[in-house]
Amino acid sequence: MEFTENVDAAEPTHLLVSRSLSGVKDWDELGRVTVENRAVRVLMDYGTTVHLGVDPRHGQFETVQRELTQIPDSECIFIGSDHEFRASLPEDRALVESVLEIADGDTDAWADRLFHLVEFAVLTDRSWLYRSVPHEAHIREINAGEHEGVIEKLNETFTQVRGSAIVPFGGLTSWTADGTAYDLKWNSLYCSGREKSTSYDLERLTRVIVLPLEDLLQFDWKPASEESLLRRTVWRVLGSKSAAPPTRVEIPAGEDREQLLDAFRQLREKLGYEYDVETSSD
Repeated sequence: MEFTENVDAAEPTHLLVSRSLSGVKDWDELGRVTVENRAVRVLMDYGTTVHLGVDPRHGQFETVQRELTQIPDSECIFIGSDHEFRASLPEDRALVESVLEIADGDTDAWADRLFHLVEFAVLTDRSWLYRSVPHEAHIREINAGEHEGVIEKLNETFTQVRGSAIVPFGGLTSWTADGTAYDLKWNSLYCSGREKSTSYDLERLTRVIVLPLEDLLQFDWKPASEESLLRRTVWRVLGSKSAAPPTRVEIPAGEDREQLLDAFRQLREKLGYEYDVETSSD
């Protein structure tokens, strides 16, 4: 997602992320829509305006059109926006919240929220604070660079929300070994080599352990046979390296072993992953 020149080009500092928990619907307490709405309620405390890109097929389009200011093309902040509206905070907060909320099991409102609310952003007088493309769950970006305290408040809000968290935009830690760059993202171990790049889903990870005498990180993963038939078929057809994640990775000289393990611990704690983290002496 990109803004027009009407908004500063600051890069995101953090992401709002949610695991796909078994049996959880978007409108449930731990569902992705409910989680995002919880975050937006906090973020609007820091914002001055909300911009909404709304498709005319949205069930509340006429209300939005009547109650909010439609922005001329020259002042739009969303690239390619057709129907962009500005809500002032706190005056229009209740209307914004009504557009974001969906009732349990209301599939029409669910479609409006994910597809007919095309994009939205929370802004302050100085910069953008949050931007989202509802049907793209990975685009929930936060710019906390000039907003002291907002990440701490969000972290406090999500302490007891299983499966969702605020994480650094660039990943939690990274290192390079034997010509391969390793990046611990919120949902995967991303490996970038000389020829190929591959992601390994952290849902498959069962244990990460440091072997200090050998300067190695050992990874234990669920066997490929336990994955879904669809995923195993994709692996077979594409010959994907994702079917065989790394089991031993060198720890480069000078790399802080405990810092690497702590990154895995933080992610496990924040998002409720079930893998173990230990050293060979544990």
